[in-house]
Amino acid sequence: MPRPRVSLLVGNPTARTGKAAAAIRRAMDALERRRLEPELFATLPGGATVPALAERLEVGDVARVIYLGGDGTFAETAKGIILARERAGVDVPMGMLPMGTANDQGRSFGVMAGVKAIDRNVEIIAEGIEQWLDVGRVSAFDEGGEVVLQDLWFDSWGVGLSAQILARRNRDRERVARVPVFRRVYRDKAVYVRAAFASYFRSLVGRSRFAAAVTIDGVCHEYSGVTDIVVKGTLLYGGDWIFAPDAKPDDGRFEVVVMRGHADWMAATITAHKRNPLTRDDLAVLGLGRPEIPAGKEIEVRIYRSPRIRRLYAQLDGEEFHYADHYRVENLFHYLRIIVPADPHWI
Repeated sequence: MPRPRVSLLVGNPTARTGKAAAAIRRAMDALERRRLEPELFATLPGGATVPALAERLEVGDVARVIYLGGDGTFAETAKGIILARERAGVDVPMGMLPMGTANDQGRSFGVMAGVKAIDRNVEIIAEGIEQWLDVGRVSAFDEGGEVVLQDLWFDSWGVGLSAQILARRNRDRERVARVPVFRRVYRDKAVYVRAAFASYFRSLVGRSRFAAAVTIDGVCHEYSGVTDIVVKGTLLYGGDWIFAPDAKPDDGRFEVVVMRGHADWMAATITAHKRNPLTRDDLAVLGLGRPEIPAGKEIEVRIYRSPRIRRLYAQLDGEEFHYADHYRVENLFHYLRIIVPADPHWI
């Protein structure tokens, strides 16, 4: 068999009202200059990307798959790689050309986002240094204990306030898109900030708080007054926060962050910021400190909410996810190979 040489670039040329097409052309040119034999694989609607990508990889001539886009394209590309490996034993690494806003996956390893970063990121891909990434598998259960939905994630899964902010942002974005003049000034981070404030103040009056039993590798932790539960695989959260500085993306464990009320959020905003200049002594004077973040391979989450809370929200890698009162998260150890800089570190 000839040695695989093709660099398969996965992207959506119609995304961002066509702006992605220019980024794809630039990426193809950069890959061509490095003689990486690029081939474009355009994403497909209706969930068809993953099986189609796996089928393309099973031909056996692809040396690497490169995603260009946001969290959704990352997830589809990674799932296609995993499906090809599970179905046909074909395993290839994934390179990153992120275009998203937060870009937690890329920044956790030192990969910048945006069109201007394409040339540098192609150089990283050409160098071909790989790192393992643990992958999460989450199962949602109904009241009878039957699995109603199961999916893979690559950065974070969560339930509560952050997922509510995401859902509100999506609704706001849909409404704004109907007003062309307003759409140009009220977009991206502005929409997110508005949704964050609305959801945050809702939580202050207790309308979004719940109790939870979180079992981590067989040890049960019970919490009350919870606003958010986040299970993290990579280091950065929201592009700017590091809850567990010693966490590793390939150690067979996920970190579990539980927020109880506005005090926890305010403390995290100060203590967990990646550019936090305060020492431990400074934080002690302020009455703050980094909380202990438990971690484990198997995590079970049971939600107990009052009748006045009609529903909570869940998210998976920045996308809305099916809400349930019972979840199980598993760490799939060393499940995806990614291409990283020679000195992978957060930025």
